[in-house]
Formats: sequence, C-alpha cells, structure tokens
Amino acid sequence: MEQTQTQTQTLTMPAVSWNRLATTAVAHMTEHLYVGVTTMALPVIASAMGLSMAQAGSLVSTRYLVAGLANIPSGFLADLIRRRNVLLGSCLVFLGLGSLLMSFAPSFWPLLVFMAIGGLGAGSFHPQSLAILSSAYRERRALALGVHDSAANLGEVIAPLTIGALLTYTDWRTTLQIWAAPGLVVGLSYALFCPEVNRSLNRGGRLKKLLWQDVVKNRDVLVMFFVSVFRTLGQSALTVFLPLYLTLHLKLSVGAMGFYISTLFLFAGIAPTFSGWVSDRIGRVPLIVIGSALAALSVVALPHLSPGIPLGIGCGMVGGLLWAVRPVVFAAAMEMAPPELAGTLVGFFYSGNMGLSFLAPILAGLVADAYGLPAAVTFIGIFPLLACVVPLGLLRGRAVQLV
Repeated sequence: MEQTQTQTQTLTMPAVSWNRLATTAVAHMTEHLYVGVTTMALPVIASAMGLSMAQAGSLVSTRYLVAGLANIPSGFLADLIRRRNVLLGSCLVFLGLGSLLMSFAPSFWPLLVFMAIGGLGAGSFHPQSLAILSSAYRERRALALGVHDSAANLGEVIAPLTIGALLTYTDWRTTLQIWAAPGLVVGLSYALFCPEVNRSLNRGGRLKKLLWQDVVKNRDVLVMFFVSVFRTLGQSALTVFLPLYLTLHLKLSVGAMGFYISTLFLFAGIAPTFSGWVSDRIGRVPLIVIGSALAALSVVALPHLSPGIPLGIGCGMVGGLLWAVRPVVFAAAMEMAPPELAGTLVGFFYSGNMGLSFLAPILAGLVADAYGLPAAVTFIGIFPLLACVVPLGLLRGRAVQLV
C-alpha cells in the first residue's frame, strides 16, 4: 500500500516541479558547448596566429588547470551562500566572455589569459549545478543527475557540428564572437530568473568540521572518489586515442572517424538518464560495479572489431556504458555525506578528476609508442576495470551486514 501511494505521488507530481531540472540541464548543455572552443576552434586559431604546438597545448593546459583549481572554492560557496543560481549563471557568463575576449586577442599571451577566464567558468559550474539538483530532487537524485549529464553530452554533439559550420563560412574571430552569445544569454537568464526557494544557509565553521569528518575521513565517500577518478581517466584517454586509432591505424577518413565518435557521444548522451532511472530502483553500487565491468570489456573489444556495423556497435556500447556510470557515482557519494556538503563534495570530486586526468593520456601514449595504437586502446580498459574493483568491498560489507 505504501509503495502504491509513493508511485501515485510521483505520477501526480505537477509538471512545474521539473522546471528546475529543465533549466539546469539547459545551462549544463550550454556549458559543454564551449568544449568546442578547444576541440574545433583551437587548431584554426593556432594556424592563423602561427602558434607552436607547445603554445597551443599550453592554452588547453591552462584552461584545465584553472578549472581544476576553481572547483573546491566553488564547492564551498555552493554550500555557504543563498543565491547559487547567481553563481551558476556567472559561470556561463565567464565562458561567454572568455570566448568573446579571445576573438579580440592580438597575440598569444592575451589569448592565454582569456582562455583562463573560460576555465574559471567551466571549473566553477559543476559544484553549483549538482548541488542545486541534489537539493531539489533528493528522492530522484540519480535520475536528475542523469538528465543533467545527458544534456551535457548533447552539447558536446552540437558544438563540433555548429562550430565547424561557422568556421566554414566565416573566420575564427567572428565564430568566437557568435559563440559567446549562448553563455551570456543563458547565464544572465539563469542568474536573474531561476532563484532557489527555501534555501537554508550553513555556517562555515560547521561546514569545515563536516568536511573533515564526513568526506575526508569517510571511507565510503573516498571509495566513490577513486571510482570517479578511474572512470574519468578512462574517458579522458579514450577521447584522445580512439580518434588516433581510427585515423592512423585503421586509415579511416576524417568523415568516417567523425561518424564513429558521434555514435559514441550519441549513446553517451542517452545513457546517463537511463542509468540514473535504473539506479533509483536497484541501488547505486551494484550498477556501478556491473556498468564499469561491462565498460572495461567494451573498451578492450574495440581493437578486435572490424570497421562497419561491428565497430559502430562497439563505439555505442563504450559511450553508453562508460558515461552511464558518472551520475550514479555522484548520486551514491551525495547519499554517503550530509546534504549540506553537496557542493563541497562535488568540488572535491571534480578537482580530483581534473587534477589527475592528465595521467591517462600520458600512460596510453607510452603504451602506443612501445606497442602500437591497438595496445593503447586495450590498455585504457584498465581504468574502468579499476572503477569496478574498487567498490567491491562496499558490496561485500553490505552482504555481511545482511547475514
């Protein structure tokens, strides 16, 4: 009877209650549109301005460094201030402003500063958005975070296609000026028109005490932290070396490579919503273990698949499985810590993810130099495998408690 009542309440929940999820998902999609600045526009910028490869690489490294450093203070602010919508909107404004200023950069050093401004917006965004959704949808947390992730992946599908079209018909400076509009418009709209209701504040001293006791010294949270890091290592290495494997080893055209990568991101966009919905029903840790194990197997299988339908299915499976685990990990971690630490927790996780993600491409590159690109792709499967193994102790502990 109680379960029936719960289902009835869920079904009759007014549509307006999902407005927060819709607006935050649009904001997240907008934030990920700016990934296209580094993937699509940067090669054109480097060529037009005569930058060396070291200078081009330092632009991307600076963006990631600033983004990583911004996560933890952004997390603290997400738990300490009332108007998180203003902070989230400001992040998007920084991204749009960074794109606009880059379009006027006369040389490398101003370009580096303006890239850092974009990194500040990108790094500060997630603690705000995930904390807002975690507070608003505590009973459907994983579903909300899954929709949030799916929107981001949709942005990563839209960005290369749109920026590529703009660069075809205009120069890179005009492209960046046009690309500034989504961040500025959506950011200002979210900051002005999407305030949270009944938002309670936390005291800084109590927050620091909870951070030490319920995050740093919390074994279960640390397990989820390492699961998140290993999953991100696999993702970061795969997005670098799968295109290289397709073009340099399989000798596929750029168009064919783009089709396989788009297939990967298409399923990466769909999967988080589905995995969040499933984990709200069967539990977080079992789905993390099973999903990570299947993701590892899918990555290892890629070099053994022939071009065509088999390789397309393989790319779809990798995208669907590896990306599906992310919202479930964050939902599990948030349930293992006090709700008032949601923003701080996300900042802690993202700092670890961004701070350590550079390791996987370097290691995979060493394997590729020594044994070839197929071996490098196979090696990447180690990371989701570790993400599967790490939480097994949690399952074992719960089984012992049930006995």
